Amino acid sequence: MMDTAPDWVVAQMPHGYRTRLTEIKRLSAELEGMDRIGWLLWKTGDRLKEALREVLSALHYDIELQPADATYDVLVTIDASRRVLLRLARAEGVVSKKSPDLVSVFQTLSEQAGEQDRVVLASNNHVTHDSDDRRPVDAIAPDALDLVQRMGVNFVTTTTLFGIWSISLQDVNRARAQFERLHAQNGGAFQLLT
Repeated sequence: MMDTAPDWVVAQMPHGYRTRLTEIKRLSAELEGMDRIGWLLWKTGDRLKEALREVLSALHYDIELQPADATYDVLVTIDASRRVLLRLARAEGVVSKKSPDLVSVFQTLSEQAGEQDRVVLASNNHVTHDSDDRRPVDAIAPDALDLVQRMGVNFVTTTTLFGIWSISLQDVNRARAQFERLHAQNGGAFQLLT
């Protein structure tokens, strides 16, 4: 780590030094932001929630993080009438039919969601495995997926959300279209269109 010189020392340095220092600070901030987005692939809890906020901010959505005791974690406003109420699974490994996360999404659906809203359960299971080796069918048990689908709740992996962010690096509108497909889907496992 470099010691940070006082501003008056920086002011005494040649112009090239100040230019490089400014560029290093800018690049460091960009790298830190990308690291936070990378948390989608290997973090849980508050760090995962922060990563999700970064991704959805990159897509230019209004985001409200919910308190820890809420039944969902992130409220995403798509437009004046459509919202996504997103729950990050607390379960490590496969989401089962007896998972408290399913109780929470049902509670969100019955107590918080409006007619045009979509409740979504996102899972970052198997965080120790390479994201290329993870498949959505490995993240939720078939009977749990059936229940989620019958409730009209969508299930998505955080690797898929990372994929949406990756698309946004080339085309934000195409990435937003993928997220809006997530909202439009009426229950079940969500996958990106290629």
